[in-house]
Amino acid sequence: MKRTFTLLTVFCAVLLAGGIDVGAQTNPGGGKKNFGYSQNPKTKTPSETRSVVAEKTEPASIQTPAVEVAKATVAPEATRPETSIAEKTLGVVKQAANRSKAPTENYIVGSGDVLFVSLQNNSKASTYFTVLNDGTIDYPLAGEMVSVVGMTTDEIEEILATKIKLYENPLVSVRVREYNSHRVTVLGLVENGGERSIQREAVPLFVIRADASVQPKADTVSVKRTAGASEKYLLKDAQWENVLVFPGDIVEFSASAEAEKANQFVFISGEISNSGKLAFHSGLTLTQAIIVAGGIKRTGIKKAVIRRKNAAGLLETKEYNLKAINDGKMPDPNLADGDIIEIGS
Repeated sequence: MKRTFTLLTVFCAVLLAGGIDVGAQTNPGGGKKNFGYSQNPKTKTPSETRSVVAEKTEPASIQTPAVEVAKATVAPEATRPETSIAEKTLGVVKQAANRSKAPTENYIVGSGDVLFVSLQNNSKASTYFTVLNDGTIDYPLAGEMVSVVGMTTDEIEEILATKIKLYENPLVSVRVREYNSHRVTVLGLVENGGERSIQREAVPLFVIRADASVQPKADTVSVKRTAGASEKYLLKDAQWENVLVFPGDIVEFSASAEAEKANQFVFISGEISNSGKLAFHSGLTLTQAIIVAGGIKRTGIKKAVIRRKNAAGLLETKEYNLKAINDGKMPDPNLADGDIIEIGS
């Protein structure tokens, strides 16, 4: 019995020392055969048990950093589209607000205009830029040519602000200094004709009239549009004041046939009863003008001089014998609008 106890003690010691593997048995073909007891959840191996426990009971303090890192990575991506959409929406709203303004309150930049670009972050960067034929300006701080044609100054400010990388919050101001792309032509009975620039997408016709100094005898205005259509208005009618003139239009002030007649005169002076201005009409002769002016003051006056402006604007003088005209020996000359008649000498 004592011997048996001693052998059992030795056997247990060998087991504890790992000399015999009780988790497998030798098969005839060699190698190890799994007993399959670990398939029962209640009898899982210690290593399998530790793995499951670790997954279920890992402290919150260990999981939190991983979650926070994940949130930090995902959050910006999740919020970035919302910010981008908001910015785009704001830009669309601003653009729509600008374009919805009346043409008399808005100006769209075109080629040839001169812009003054002011950067409050750096006063030395403020200068003038001409819009080139391709619609761009060469703004150095943007790092490239910037297309500005077809935009308002507010829209140009926003574009430049997004392209300037030298400053975190660039404060840009854009103003038009020379409105070279918006021009109209004024012709006819005006003191100040020719091309002139306008500072809006359109201006009322009465502004053009005041600036051009229209002559009193003009009673008609016509507006030829860039598309080829032509509009005509009488200046005595109030409706013409609200007509808008757009870039490229041609405005011409003229006198109608009635107005021409009402504004034609001859001027008579010298030995005449009533010197001054006489209404002119086609077919008026020298003798008729003398009669209308009250006749000659003294008998014996035989000489009359007519001065008439030629194509060069110079007065040409021609002398007539009144006695010969009255005796039928010389034709009674027809007068012209603007003639100056001097009776006697």
